[in-house]
Amino acid sequence: MALEVRKLTSGYRNKIVISDVSFALEPGQVMAFFGHNGAGKSTTLKTILGALRPVSGEVWLDGERLDALPVSERIARGLRMLPDRRGVFPDLTVQQNLEVVARANCVGNDVKFGIPEVLDLVPVLRDRTKAIAGSMSGGQQQMLAFGLTILGSPKCILLEEPSVGLQPDLVEDLFGHIGMICRKQAISAVLVEHRVASAMKIADHVLIMNNGEVVYDGSPEKARESNFWEYF
Repeated sequence: MALEVRKLTSGYRNKIVISDVSFALEPGQVMAFFGHNGAGKSTTLKTILGALRPVSGEVWLDGERLDALPVSERIARGLRMLPDRRGVFPDLTVQQNLEVVARANCVGNDVKFGIPEVLDLVPVLRDRTKAIAGSMSGGQQQMLAFGLTILGSPKCILLEEPSVGLQPDLVEDLFGHIGMICRKQAISAVLVEHRVASAMKIADHVLIMNNGEVVYDGSPEKARESNFWEYF
């Protein structure tokens, strides 16, 4: 398994927000992660990343247990997160953005994606390397943010609402590109997204939460057949 979450329970201070969350992803699989506002999606991602310590449960990546490790160690082992607001340095050029993140993530001899590889995978950036990131369109900034996320040797990417602020046609392009790269490069992805129809197009797996608990865990096909819309 690329990512395996086992009976994860977590929250803030004395308040439990998620209980017994479990799921598993193979390399290259994209999981669409749905639920109403406050269902526990963000808490789940933060706990997987290590920004929140779990009350109980386990997080495994590529056969290694991570839940006792700090965020920096989880990132070094291939866990990445694309936040819900574009994770770029707006005052730097595209090239400078790539160089800053590469210094942190492209360490060692087994780097899978350096700057040249990212520019090949995300060709829209190749002709924009001298552009100031904050001057680019929302779609281009989000593609840059995704490119920064895959620098190094990612094994699993947590994506939180990557479509925020984007026009529908740009969302389709972004999601199609994310799905293609993840499958081709064997990177698993957890996609938290409110644009359900768009996310379902690239999903291999669907997880739905309601009030902090998993209410559906299965294929997109069976999700479409079930009455899962009641949880939105």
